[in-house]
Amino acid sequence: MIRTIHAELTKAFTLRSVQVTTAAALVAPPALALASGLAFDPSSPASAALRPVAHGFETAGFGQPLVILLAALIVGGEYLHGSLRTTLLATPQRGRVFGAKLVVIAALALAVGVIATSAAVLLKHAALGEHGLRVSEFTPAMALNLLTVSINYALIALIAASITALARTFIVTLIVLIPLVLGLTISLVSVLPPLKFLPDLAGIQLLTSYAGVGLLDPLPGGLVMAAWAALLVSSASFMFVRRDTGNG
Repeated sequence: MIRTIHAELTKAFTLRSVQVTTAAALVAPPALALASGLAFDPSSPASAALRPVAHGFETAGFGQPLVILLAALIVGGEYLHGSLRTTLLATPQRGRVFGAKLVVIAALALAVGVIATSAAVLLKHAALGEHGLRVSEFTPAMALNLLTVSINYALIALIAASITALARTFIVTLIVLIPLVLGLTISLVSVLPPLKFLPDLAGIQLLTSYAGVGLLDPLPGGLVMAAWAALLVSSASFMFVRRDTGNG
């Protein structure tokens, strides 16, 4: 299994698209946090409403689409280029191959969450100056929020990878998931409350707090999102093992 994981990681990072997407996912939240910190106006109501410990975490949502794209590219690239047959000739154990892909994707998503969010928080508070916190003032709640952002990234990446494997193309994944995480469902949840159980909204408060919108709290929401991920991973694994390697 270790050799298969190493092979999947090597394959993933030979793709320029994966390299660029990973770099963008690492850079986008910190860059946006820095810009937000430099433009901070303490007299505005929106700025006054944001708790000091929340600064930097509000940009985590902008990393989600890139994490989705990263997972979709890693899984969908082999269908697109027809290289999955070669992979399965080298490692005929299909379950091991798919499991290794998921391990690589989840690990990369976790790493992106930790690195990008840590940088975003540090840069935002540095840019805020006297309105921000010193590193020595960072709280355990901020460390927990860093963990929950990373968990959210890993779960949304597993969901994206599973949808890609089921559809055998990353296009379906992007069409289905990207509009959701960019705000389609959160704009409708007040009208259609059951939307809060969709995977994107269920775990959204793992990223940052959305008060007064009627969403699930972080813990139950995270569990619902994890249940979606488990269901889709199981379905994708079943199909990956049993059907042909064509792109549909």
